[in-house]
Amino acid sequence: MCEIKRLILGPVGTNCYIFCDAERGRAAVIDPADNPELIAKTVKGSGCEVELILLTHGHYDHIGGLEGLRAAFPEAVVWSHVKGVEVLGDPDKNCGADIAGVRRSFKPDETAAEGDVIPFGGAGFEVIYTPGHTIDSVCYKFGDMVFCGDTVFRGSVGRTDLPTGDMRREIESIKTKILPLPDETPLYPGHGEPTTVKYERENNFYLR
Repeated sequence: MCEIKRLILGPVGTNCYIFCDAERGRAAVIDPADNPELIAKTVKGSGCEVELILLTHGHYDHIGGLEGLRAAFPEAVVWSHVKGVEVLGDPDKNCGADIAGVRRSFKPDETAAEGDVIPFGGAGFEVIYTPGHTIDSVCYKFGDMVFCGDTVFRGSVGRTDLPTGDMRREIESIKTKILPLPDETPLYPGHGEPTTVKYERENNFYLR
């Protein structure tokens, strides 16, 4: 059984999710947005070491703490979608200069595609490819929970006016990949509070 913690980090309040499997002493981190020292302290306070770092997409506000977290846990494996190589590796596409005034490129250790399962604990993170916010946007399904990055927010969707964004693809991704899930499925976005499939189907203006 994993304990899941949320940290709200960085200049635009990005959600970083930490999964600690205390029985194995291993942790997975989704979107190390900023403040790697705090992420590392939270992980170690739960008696764990970081095994996986999962990126929902390559925008800098979701990866600002990546290098620092890698330094703290050098054995951790960084995963992105296959198209994350393009977004992470291009300072114009990862928007570091716009968000934090830095031009940096990054590279994942491993890449995944639609339907892949990244093992963790007794289960794993199922990769759901949801392009639109960026070409490398993914959601991670862990048990009955979905961690959405910037694909869908409570009552809204991720912006698509940045490099590789496409509103048509964004809405298509949500309608074909997220809304078919059971109504009670909890959705944990990259910004803001959790929501559910039912709430978004009934209340999200963009999905009507």
